[in-house]
Amino acid sequence: MRKILRTLFVIILSLTNFVNVSAQNSKKLDRYFQKKMKKANLAGLQMTFVSEGNTKWVGSYGYQDYESKLLVNDSTLFMIASSSKPITALGVLKLYEDGLLNLDGDINTYLPFNITNPYFPKAVVTPRMLMAHMSSFKDNTELMNSLYTHESGGDSPISLEFFVKNYFTEGGKYYIKTGNFLNSKSSTEKSYCNAGYALLGYLVEHISGMPFNEYIEEKIFKPLEMNSSYWFLKDIPDSNISKPHELIHNESKTVSYKTLKHYGYPDYPDGQLRTNVSDYSNFISLILNKGTYNGKRIIKETTIEEFLAIQFCETDEYQALAWNYNEFDNWIYYLLMPRLPSHTGVDPGVATVVSFDPKKKIGAVIFSNTLTNDFIAHKIFYQEMMKKLLKAAKRNRLN
Repeated sequence: MRKILRTLFVIILSLTNFVNVSAQNSKKLDRYFQKKMKKANLAGLQMTFVSEGNTKWVGSYGYQDYESKLLVNDSTLFMIASSSKPITALGVLKLYEDGLLNLDGDINTYLPFNITNPYFPKAVVTPRMLMAHMSSFKDNTELMNSLYTHESGGDSPISLEFFVKNYFTEGGKYYIKTGNFLNSKSSTEKSYCNAGYALLGYLVEHISGMPFNEYIEEKIFKPLEMNSSYWFLKDIPDSNISKPHELIHNESKTVSYKTLKHYGYPDYPDGQLRTNVSDYSNFISLILNKGTYNGKRIIKETTIEEFLAIQFCETDEYQALAWNYNEFDNWIYYLLMPRLPSHTGVDPGVATVVSFDPKKKIGAVIFSNTLTNDFIAHKIFYQEMMKKLLKAAKRNRLN
């Protein structure tokens, strides 16, 4: 899966060479990305580039449904997997800014039932720890995967509250001490935890008194004009939704795709958002413009600074609140490139990448509807794209 994310990021690097896309070279740009997509064996792809805090260009290629040959367009929705987490984190930060939540307070101050790590029952777990994956909670991957609605399709019938209570409280249906908790104190070991973000979503629900999806709609989506962003399939008003695909290698060495059903899971605040790159770029623009969108203050600049700040330096020197400055985990890449706040997402038939530079006010977002381990990822290819990004970054500074 690491190859998938690296290949998608190669395309992100390429995007920075086209900050100012004129009408006359748009065809050339389309040919370039169609060629890259073909090499990467992606069924469908959607991307955007943000410069000076504003969306400059959107590209959409391939099929939203390979079986029906229905094409991706600029409005097509993609499931974005873990690239949903920064939006969940911003929802938590909005509660913090409104004085309803202390980032360093005990989560049990806000919950109707008690949650602790059974190995260290007296250790405090805070919202900050959950957002930075330092809670000492961990994913029971086999269990959580079994709750996906792959076979039946559609949204999960299990509520967020039921999942959280039964995952984290002793005697719960999903409670497994060795599978759900680290044998270490909170803040002393990083463990990337989807279940922790489900818990954050439930905290939002219980504190705000609103369903998580409705809270995010009111506090984030509406102010940012993210009018095509949905947590549940049942709320999507049309069928312009990209289906997830799995790549199939045939004996003849050709490739084809298996189209999967639209699916869901109960821990949805960690990755179930369906949106398009235009909507997501509004979210990135908010960050690049230090908390304003279209000239209107949505969230304080100091809150954005907290959003991007490294949290537990002694445990992980790269982890911010949701964002990570070592997301691509490639030391050669980081020899050549700056460390930027980024996030990736992988789910069955889904791969996404988001990265941005707050100082230069540029960013890129890519959504793909194909999951495969067979992408072109040789060193020369990476180096070529890295050099292009460096040159583009230099031109941007000079401009």
